[in-house]
Amino acid sequence: MNNLIIYGGSFDPIHYGHINTALNVQQHFNFQAFYFLPCRIPVLKGSTHASSQHRANMIQLVIDSLPSNRNFHLDYSELRRRTPSYMVTTLENFRKKLGWQTSITLLLGLDTFSQLPKWHQWQRLFELANLLVIDREEHSNIVMPETLQMIVKKHEHREEKALCSRTHGIIHRFNAGHFRISSTCIREQLAKGESIDGKTPDSVINYIRQNNLYQNGSGYL
Repeated sequence: MNNLIIYGGSFDPIHYGHINTALNVQQHFNFQAFYFLPCRIPVLKGSTHASSQHRANMIQLVIDSLPSNRNFHLDYSELRRRTPSYMVTTLENFRKKLGWQTSITLLLGLDTFSQLPKWHQWQRLFELANLLVIDREEHSNIVMPETLQMIVKKHEHREEKALCSRTHGIIHRFNAGHFRISSTCIREQLAKGESIDGKTPDSVINYIRQNNLYQNGSGYL
């Protein structure tokens, strides 16, 4: 059975937390394709700080530096959409294109997963894909809503191989490492003129500087 994983987010900007999570997931599960899926209009967060094109360009710089045998790709489907970024719509489009003989997994951090009941048609996600939920130490105090706890009891599967052998409906938790980096902190540091060395690759730092991003609200085209 063919399989792929989707890593959605604002990536505003992409940083080593995103990158190392992706590398660790691929090293462990070795999905046939790993898609970074930047959103155009994040529904719960509001507008982004850098434009769609700038964020996509930074992701591509990262992908170009990653091992080619890990099968990383950039998916533009949400960036091309003029409407808000509803994941259920994105997954429906993947299904229309790939059919039901492909295992599709959605990668989510535990903090994002705990907000799932706020998503548009969130319960349909389990009809379209599997969910790989990333556990982190800093999220150990997160309390999931009762409705979500019931969903976890119904769908959680501890067998890792199930992610690639079943098309949808599975929740699996995975510890992909401990990375205390956030896009918000990076933007705040840049706005103050502080260094972000070691938090994102040099190619991304150079791109941010060349395009004057995240400084006094600049960078949106």
